[in-house]
Amino acid sequence: MGNLDVIAPILTASGDERLKQAPVRLLLAAVMAWALHTTGLGDWITPWLITAVAVQTFEFAAMTPFRRGLSAGRTAVIMAMASTTVMATTYSGIALVIWATGDAVLATVAALTIAGGLLTNVASGIGSRLIFFVGATPYLVALALMPLIKIAGGDVNSLILMMLASGLFAGAILNVYGRVHAARRAEIEALAEAERRLEQAQAAMADRAAMAAIVSHELRTPVSAILAGAHVIRTSPERTDETADLIIDAGRLMTGMLDDLLDHSKMEAGAMVLEARDFELGAFVRDAARFWHAPAAQKGLALQAVGPDRDAVWLKGDHFRLRQIVNNLVSNAVKFTSRGAIRIEVDVSAPDNGMRSLTLTVIDQGRGISPDAMARLFSPFAQGSAEVARTYGGTGLGLTVSRDLARLIGGDLAATSIEGQGAAFTLTLTLPVGEPTQDIEGTVAAPPVLGRRLRVLAVDDHEINRRTIALVLQPLDVDLSTASDGQLALDVLAQRPFDVVLMDVNMPGIDGNEATRRLRASGGINATTPVIGFSAGTEPAQVAACREAGMTDWLAKPLEPRKLYDALQRAVQPNGAEQAA
Repeated sequence: MGNLDVIAPILTASGDERLKQAPVRLLLAAVMAWALHTTGLGDWITPWLITAVAVQTFEFAAMTPFRRGLSAGRTAVIMAMASTTVMATTYSGIALVIWATGDAVLATVAALTIAGGLLTNVASGIGSRLIFFVGATPYLVALALMPLIKIAGGDVNSLILMMLASGLFAGAILNVYGRVHAARRAEIEALAEAERRLEQAQAAMADRAAMAAIVSHELRTPVSAILAGAHVIRTSPERTDETADLIIDAGRLMTGMLDDLLDHSKMEAGAMVLEARDFELGAFVRDAARFWHAPAAQKGLALQAVGPDRDAVWLKGDHFRLRQIVNNLVSNAVKFTSRGAIRIEVDVSAPDNGMRSLTLTVIDQGRGISPDAMARLFSPFAQGSAEVARTYGGTGLGLTVSRDLARLIGGDLAATSIEGQGAAFTLTLTLPVGEPTQDIEGTVAAPPVLGRRLRVLAVDDHEINRRTIALVLQPLDVDLSTASDGQLALDVLAQRPFDVVLMDVNMPGIDGNEATRRLRASGGINATTPVIGFSAGTEPAQVAACREAGMTDWLAKPLEPRKLYDALQRAVQPNGAEQAA
């Protein structure tokens, strides 16, 4: 009975095929009725037509569960198989009756009926030998009986020829079915293998994306501490500016590498989100040149930035992603150039219908790119050669992510090179004209004047993050308490009032969102206290989840002192929560 379970899914396709043939069979029933009439067997016509309609109705009812995709048990399978056998027996039987009349024309009709029945079962039985033989056996039996009927009628002259012809035709039918069945089985197995490999590939992609997200989140914790400590050093009276700048630049570079890894997985998953903000092109280029001046100088390279000779040019776009592209291009130029100069050339068109065309080219005098390496230049995790990977390191993602980002924002990234003479990477895109704004990104985070000593609770499962927050808040002289998980935070919040809660979103056990929801629902002394969430997850859906949980503000990791100070000021000001939202 195990075969019944196996063939049940096959009956879905087989049932559809057989029911499509129902009009043809009913027409054939009418032809057979005419044949009975011409042979003087008119009394058989009414019983025959009733039988044909009844058999067709039985088949329709038996096949209905499979056509509708219903769960079919063994009883349904047996009924479907029985309807096929009854149908074949009915039509092969009437064909033998007509064959027995001896009329040459009607004999042809009978032979064609049996041949058609066998071919029909070849089509409907693909995928299961059992389905084929259940429907084809009555026709094969009829085919074998046709010569015997001739013998019974006294016609033995062409017996051998008829038996030979019947045998050859039956063999041809079986051979055709065997070939079609084998081809169908191979097709099914190939499809199953392709689906299995697709599932494996999708699982691997999901694992890579999950790994990238986890690694990025975990590594942002020490990066956050590095950046926060460096910003505090930067504001101290001692002459530590150069040291602080070096630490900050190193931290940003490390974050950029993590961003490449995470962004690659996001773009593969189609989850990358862009944001538009106003920025000044000249300051953008100067900042990129300043960032890479020290690494270039250490190798004895001249780094030049050449821009348009005009006033400030304001554009609107995702300048963070543009910076990521430029950093990757200049990083490669510095990495692969041992002597000479590196140029950042920028050209921008005059405004045209509120848009400007931007062309940014990074040119180096390095080793250049071979034709073989050029062919896989923008492939993920690809290096020019094993020697390049050993000598220069890197993830092999920078250029891939850069070109994908360029195309995502409506532009493109192309490369040209002469091996041994350097390379040029050209970024082209069109951006809207921007509005002048105050550029505060490069300013030093000065501690705000809050007017009173704040009672602050910092909640984070990483000790280094709690220490980082304490270091950043030290200039404000706040009354700081800490908690290492959501439950401890709720316990502390139930005991004493606070002015502000700093809540990490991603924590084991009760996470930041759940802790905030419970705090808001508690009705306790801190039920309305402002909660500032912070997390490495920056997707809009993740930020929206924080808002829905009841957080009044949100910050991205690594925590920047200026942004944290601004958030604190918003929290303690009247209507601060509305401003944050």
